[in-house]
Amino acid sequence: MVYLDFADPEKLFEPFYDRYVMSLLVVGNIAFDTIARVKFLPGRNEATSIIEIKECFGGCAGNVAVIAKRLGIDSSLCSAVGEDFRGSGYEKRLRELGVDLEHLQYTEEDTARSFMFSDDRGNQQIYYYPGASSKLRYREMDFSRYKLVHFSAGEISVYGEMMRSAKVSGCLVSFDPGQEIFHRDVRREVIPNFENADYIFLNEHEYSYLEEKIGHRYLEDLLSGGTKAVIISMGERGSEVYTRGYHAKVPAIKVKAIRDPTGAGDAHRAGFITGILRGYDVVTSCRIGSVVSHYIIQEVGAQENVPTWEDVMKTYGAVFGDMDRDHPV
Repeated sequence: MVYLDFADPEKLFEPFYDRYVMSLLVVGNIAFDTIARVKFLPGRNEATSIIEIKECFGGCAGNVAVIAKRLGIDSSLCSAVGEDFRGSGYEKRLRELGVDLEHLQYTEEDTARSFMFSDDRGNQQIYYYPGASSKLRYREMDFSRYKLVHFSAGEISVYGEMMRSAKVSGCLVSFDPGQEIFHRDVRREVIPNFENADYIFLNEHEYSYLEEKIGHRYLEDLLSGGTKAVIISMGERGSEVYTRGYHAKVPAIKVKAIRDPTGAGDAHRAGFITGILRGYDVVTSCRIGSVVSHYIIQEVGAQENVPTWEDVMKTYGAVFGDMDRDHPV
């Protein structure tokens, strides 16, 4: 196990912060979200009534970039969108926030759309129209401009080459396949991308599905190569962090009411990445993720109620204590 020495915080954080912060590229989908709160989630051939409905901005890549930017990390997006995105409220908001859109690819397809239906217990069903996001293509770019490249759900068929280029350029790479786990050839399209990821994110359902497809406990395989950490999210039960030789459980932060679980995972990823870019270890970064996601689930929409870094530090201190406390990496 490796431990960080916090005896002299200034010597520890200043070089790392100068080198890594303000340098994030997020690859994946951008989507227009329709979020509905329903009386109950229906079974097959059943119907339910919608209690509340809202149009929001979303997509895994968009969510991570927006939240990271709000937390003080300069963020850039690489995604494929339709002409309906140009001049939209979503595009205007990204520009107002200062999210770099240099790597957006415009296609003839409409921008992706997600339809989320949630009950009052935090359960959710999602229907996703990939649209333009499935048209993402690999294009030459200067990855050396970025310190970390995060790959979220999207057209993962082109991720392999991008990941390799990012690694050659010296970038840290994180990968959150999300729903792609369930409708891709796992062995051919998903697993090869794990080989180039420093940080891998899965929720417990995705990990169970992965184990089922592979046929054995796969966590050890993920950590046997160059992967620094695997983070498995478990909803209201928090998350678990695995590194070679170390395992930690990180609790979720309780809220009075979950208004909408949409984007909780993306918020957790954005918080974790922010922690890493600011020089914190994986346990502290995972706790930062818990803090950020607890803000998001209290409002409807994956990009609503996004905290500032000052908000995060205040809540972290109240729940977990000193953010600069030493933890194993």
